[in-house]
Amino acid sequence: MAFTEREQAGHRLGIHRTLDGGAQLPQGASKLDNSLPIYSNEVLISVRRLNIDAASFVQMEKEFGGDPKVIGDQVLKNCREYGKQQNPVTGSGGMLLGRVSQVGSAYRGNFAAKVGQRVATLVSLTSTPLHLDRVLRVYPETHQMDVEGHAILFESGIAAEIPEDLPEIVSLAVLDVAGAPAWCHALAKPGHTVVVFGAGGKAGLLCSVAAREQVGKSGKVIGIEPNSAAAAQLKSL
Repeated sequence: MAFTEREQAGHRLGIHRTLDGGAQLPQGASKLDNSLPIYSNEVLISVRRLNIDAASFVQMEKEFGGDPKVIGDQVLKNCREYGKQQNPVTGSGGMLLGRVSQVGSAYRGNFAAKVGQRVATLVSLTSTPLHLDRVLRVYPETHQMDVEGHAILFESGIAAEIPEDLPEIVSLAVLDVAGAPAWCHALAKPGHTVVVFGAGGKAGLLCSVAAREQVGKSGKVIGIEPNSAAAAQLKSL
């Protein structure tokens, strides 16, 4: 498939894709331009899976009675209305996995993007222009969904190349919250008492493990989790 690009380069922070008027960063904008072709310093990603953040997915589950199809329809609606996946109630997004399908001729970003790379973006979906053609399947147990569509990575954006033998479900689940447990691991010291709020979620579980490893036998890790099923899973660890 032959791709074209716009002659001009966009702002490296993505300000050129915001539709609110004025100099607005993508995350704070109410609507983004997710149209093609890309600007000459952008990267086009063919999207195959979304990882919706826990707060957003749980909110949609409650509002729509846990119906996976309705949840998928809501994500489609968000992308059509806002040009990105941003839950209008929680304000949060998630991240995506796909393959690089085009690299702009003027792209000079920190991520060494190459066509064909399997990547996970490390930029929130609230800041990422995203167009979805369809949602193929929703996985409530992991807050993920298979999709078809495209996303645009700005020159300032970052992504991680995913090895072909690493399962998508693992890649997205870990990379989505990688910063939180790493920071927790750096802060916790032997003998500390660490309290983790929302300890039963993806980030909470990993933070709990990181804290337990650091505080040792002389320390204590206290997990607070309102969901009974998640709390039971946490206790089993």
